[in-house]
Amino acid sequence: MKLSTIFAVIFLCTAVFAFEHAGVILSKDYLEQAQSLDTQEIDSRALLTIAVGLKFKETIQPNYKTWFVNLKSSLAGVGLLEDIARSLAVVDSMVSTSTVSALNMLGTFSDPGPLLEAVSLRLHYYDWLETSDPRSSKIINTLAVDMLGRDPSQYLPHKVMLDLYSSSSYMRLEPLNEIRKGIFENGLGSLLGPDLVESEFAAGMFESVIEDFHSLALNDPVSIYYAATAYLRTGKGSEGRAMLESIELRKLPPRLASSAAMALGEALFHEGSMLESIELFQQSIRFWPENSRAVRNLGMAYYETQNREYYDLARFYLQLSGYEAFDESVSAALKELRRRVIFEMVLVTVVPIGVIVVLALFLLEYISKRRRASQIEKALRNDGGFNGDKGSR
Repeated sequence: MKLSTIFAVIFLCTAVFAFEHAGVILSKDYLEQAQSLDTQEIDSRALLTIAVGLKFKETIQPNYKTWFVNLKSSLAGVGLLEDIARSLAVVDSMVSTSTVSALNMLGTFSDPGPLLEAVSLRLHYYDWLETSDPRSSKIINTLAVDMLGRDPSQYLPHKVMLDLYSSSSYMRLEPLNEIRKGIFENGLGSLLGPDLVESEFAAGMFESVIEDFHSLALNDPVSIYYAATAYLRTGKGSEGRAMLESIELRKLPPRLASSAAMALGEALFHEGSMLESIELFQQSIRFWPENSRAVRNLGMAYYETQNREYYDLARFYLQLSGYEAFDESVSAALKELRRRVIFEMVLVTVVPIGVIVVLALFLLEYISKRRRASQIEKALRNDGGFNGDKGSR
């Protein structure tokens, strides 16, 4: 075999491995896929190390950092393919120093390989999620478009573009619809269906959420939540409520669980079932204590019970919600509750004092009259009883 043929075969094998490595990092469950490789092989162990470092960036859980450090130590002094070595160096910079240092290092490579491109996409994507930096949004858009041009079946490029085009700062409905079309044409609904309906919901495409939820036969709790809320947003309350009631809320992310409990509570509130709505608003706050809308609703529910035993709780939650300045119903309720507090203070303190004062005045008047009568009687006795009595002796 000619030497040039041997080099060509080696180059081809290296390229195949490089794209396989990149495919792992671009997958939805990239860490699990990296763990499934034979880590006795140096390249596979290095790929697992990269995946663990990226997972640390994604989750900021210290156990991943410890795992990364241990894996990296096992690779000390071994020879790695250039693409893997560069990728590992970038991830190491991110774990040990900062994301900024890793992104700066990425900028120094003029000809990145497939794996380094995949690492770059993940790091810039995480940076954009954290900072909304327009520079990162531009980079991830370029990388994702290029990657889908080469392989339209990859998960991460689709996910990046769905999130990017549905974001409030970068929203583009036309390319979002193109991505949607590509997902269906390439049979990627089972892989990207939940991400698709989430992005459509974020973009306000509620009819598309409902349509795609049913056409893809999605049944995960998050997708059910988005479809149910889309029904509510399009005025189909009974359908939306029934779907929300079917979800085990603790299986949702905290914010979504809080929102779902609040929506169910609002339905009961409007039906006049105040005590039942109070339970759901309390549940909403337990899922996500920063849900100020749920705090506001809880205060209003306590107020609408018209039970004075709940008025202190109503006033507490309405004031805590911060809605008084721009919500007329909250403002009116708080004014009424404060008037009641003042009235009760008058009943408890001022009225009893007034009664005491009046009784004291009556008592003083009575004592004064008795004293005057006693003085007159005494004066008559001292006068011999003849004062004003001419016929007596």
